[in-house]
Amino acid sequence: MAEDIAQDTFIRAFRGLGDFRGDSQVRSWLYRIATNLSLNAVTRRKEYPSDTMPELRAPDSPSRQAESSELRDHLAEAIEQLPDKLRRPLVLREIEHRSYEEIAQELDIPLNTVRTRILRARKSLRSELEDWR
Repeated sequence: MAEDIAQDTFIRAFRGLGDFRGDSQVRSWLYRIATNLSLNAVTRRKEYPSDTMPELRAPDSPSRQAESSELRDHLAEAIEQLPDKLRRPLVLREIEHRSYEEIAQELDIPLNTVRTRILRARKSLRSELEDWR
């Protein structure tokens, strides 16, 4: 089953290559395709319900752990450097998982302003973290 999903992943990626916007790394895009296909396969089989399957992760090498730690530190620093009006909506959305409506209410700003500020914060972070791509 794993081999079939791997093959389907690359077939779907090849067919969808024209739709790839480049907002993320290719490996992230492939990982998402593989994850979605895997979840679909498990759900279809019904033998192993997806809510009871453990999430397995390969152990990271020490160099990979160090790189991840450095990236987290750099990301945290980049978030701290954002102006408060961009940082607060982004943190509420991405870290506290609040809805746009909840953020608008809490910050007492219009809904479209929340969306715009989060978009600007993400663009700023994307630019700041360009070297990590």
